[in-house]
Amino acid sequence: MRISKDLKKWGGMLLGLAMLPVGAYSQHRIEGRVNDIEQKALPYASVRLLRTDSTFVSGTVTDSLGCYHLNQVSSNDYLLAFSTIGYKPQIIPITVRNADVTVPMVTLESDNVMLGEIVVKGSSFIRQKDRVLIIPDKQQVKHANTGYDLLYNLMIPDIEVNRKNGEVSNALGTVTLYINGEEANYRDVQSLRPRDIEKVEYFDVPTGRYSGDVAAINYITKQYRSGGYVSLDGQQTVGYLNGDYNVSAKVSHGNTSYTLWGGYAMKKYEDDRTEKHESIFFPDYEIDREHTTSASRYKNNQQYAQFKVSNVTKKHNLSAQVAFVRDDTPENGSETLLAYSGYYNRQVSSADTKDENNLKPSLRLYGNFELPKGQNLEFTLKGSYGRNAYTRTYQEADETSLSDVNEDLYSFNFFGKYNLPLRHNNSFGVDFRHIHDITSSDYKGDYDSWQHLWMSETMLHVSYNQRLGEKFSLNFRPGVSMVNYKLHGTDAQRHWSMRLRSQFVYHISKQQQLSLGVNLSNEQADISYINNVDQAVDFIQVKRGNPYLDNTKYYDIGIIYNLQINRFNAQAMVACNYADNNIHTHYYIEGDKLVSSFLSNSNAYNLGGRLALSYKFSDHLRAKFTGQYLNVHVTEPSMNQNGFLGVLDVNYFLKDFAFNLYGRTASKRLDMYSLVTVKKPASYGASVSWSHKGWYLEAGTENPFTKHARYKEHTDYGVYKYHQVQTSRINQQTGYVKVAYTFDFGRKTSKDKNDVDRNINSAIMKVD
Repeated sequence: MRISKDLKKWGGMLLGLAMLPVGAYSQHRIEGRVNDIEQKALPYASVRLLRTDSTFVSGTVTDSLGCYHLNQVSSNDYLLAFSTIGYKPQIIPITVRNADVTVPMVTLESDNVMLGEIVVKGSSFIRQKDRVLIIPDKQQVKHANTGYDLLYNLMIPDIEVNRKNGEVSNALGTVTLYINGEEANYRDVQSLRPRDIEKVEYFDVPTGRYSGDVAAINYITKQYRSGGYVSLDGQQTVGYLNGDYNVSAKVSHGNTSYTLWGGYAMKKYEDDRTEKHESIFFPDYEIDREHTTSASRYKNNQQYAQFKVSNVTKKHNLSAQVAFVRDDTPENGSETLLAYSGYYNRQVSSADTKDENNLKPSLRLYGNFELPKGQNLEFTLKGSYGRNAYTRTYQEADETSLSDVNEDLYSFNFFGKYNLPLRHNNSFGVDFRHIHDITSSDYKGDYDSWQHLWMSETMLHVSYNQRLGEKFSLNFRPGVSMVNYKLHGTDAQRHWSMRLRSQFVYHISKQQQLSLGVNLSNEQADISYINNVDQAVDFIQVKRGNPYLDNTKYYDIGIIYNLQINRFNAQAMVACNYADNNIHTHYYIEGDKLVSSFLSNSNAYNLGGRLALSYKFSDHLRAKFTGQYLNVHVTEPSMNQNGFLGVLDVNYFLKDFAFNLYGRTASKRLDMYSLVTVKKPASYGASVSWSHKGWYLEAGTENPFTKHARYKEHTDYGVYKYHQVQTSRINQQTGYVKVAYTFDFGRKTSKDKNDVDRNINSAIMKVD
């Protein structure tokens, strides 16, 4: 294919660039360590190499052990400047004479200044060779209650932050979040106190331990040794029932800390409205059907608890945690009036009710080891068990359909990574991941069946980062993936895929950067697709699994330009994504039934551009704008859709108060998996918050002047097409109130991460 040939061409060019000889420059290295007055390591302190006239030469930050190194240093006299928030800066002279230099221990004294008291003038974005270092200012920290709030307040131009559901993304995909180098999930960041965050690292061109990510955010927190806290927070929606309440407590003693979390969430709403028209084309006749939903109801509640023990020293970070999650949806149903025409001419009522219950205990072990010469070894081991139950009853006129499923799901996940820094700011790394799921499902009702599936994916990657002089760098991460799955009674399936994440970066200046990225990846089918089960949707339509789906392969290429000038930040990007063996919904006729299943026989591509701008008008007023264009094309069946989106965010800070306004334009997009075009209406909202000492109060509203926000869908599969308009109570005029309070006892201690994964995985094939 043309795109594949072009990708090979670009890949060859990048590999050729990697082979270019590096120009002749000095081979000297400066290394050392930074401590505080108690001789404890100071991680992530800034280290700058200056000429004797204070001209900047290069810079870095200390690692988790307080160690640093600078490569490619010519023989000369220099100044080394050390600084970090909360400590007095220090400058020492050094001399480099035809040999590597080991600097004596540097000790920084505390200046007793807390992060919340610091006001950063001008730009708080500092472009370094492999990351953007962001120092939150006083206003951004004060008017944030969670890690998501702070990230939103930072207004990084190319990142979109959804504080409601914890989604963080850029134009290339999901941004991975870390806390002190350890990967974090929604609850981790949600429970992170902004006042404990010292700085934020944004890896828009990930290297080293972050080389496997599309992009990465690393929160660097202050380290405390003793004390504890109790924290309470709750958020309640006004307009329909939706609440989320959490409590956490932590006690630290020396290198060991103990943390307990618990929480409860519930959601309940009614009267979603759907108007849908369907056409089903059988060989000899056609059936048309009008759906008008007259009543609907949804009710869900969730509880979780987690206990964690961690031990952190200069040499290691070890933790163990156990968690338990229960998720229950006792009500999820609707009543609909159906009007048939064509082959049938009649009007009947239908009722669709679902009941789901999920239990998931889990265990997680984590270790991070700092080895000699800057080497790092990290591993994560996770295991969980899921007990899932799903019941659906569908009634139309005098006929009833039933599906009752019970599932046992065992999941295992191991991840290990080794990273080795090399001379000249280069690095080498290798990582290994294995994911394994075993599920047994017992289906009763209209179709009795027992399904047993084991599914695994093993991935191995090698990472190499190469500096090419002062202006260029290459990040090269080849790898391989092997996907295995076997459904009882069918042949085993095995798929090999080559993987690659490569970026060639041109550092135009301290304020500008241009990067070219080429990626090859793969994705296994959703676990709920791989079965040979039939589920009745209604008395005309059946949903069926497919145990022979192929492995989807993705080919991406993109060009990104970044600009940072004082208070102004911008990013422009053009990217193309090509999906081979795209897994998608497929409809066909079988006798007198319409069958909905899945195929992996088509290709799809996305072509898009994005412009993101942010500006700090003053210490009080900041704004961010994002504009995006996306074209989605699917080959089988042939579908094409153009879409545009604009997003505006404005923040204003005034003493203890913060005000926020945001708006999103209407958008239209073709989903390359469901093959449905979704039209979303414009949305907007506002919030005001008050923060003082340990208290945080926030009130907000969404779509305050919109009574009927309509979400539209349409598609045409050939034998089946539909279009619908849906309104929901959760997308209309709503408001919310949030209250949080933290009580510290003893010495202040950083708020620990909440690693509980509240997502429920299941292989049960469900009817939407």
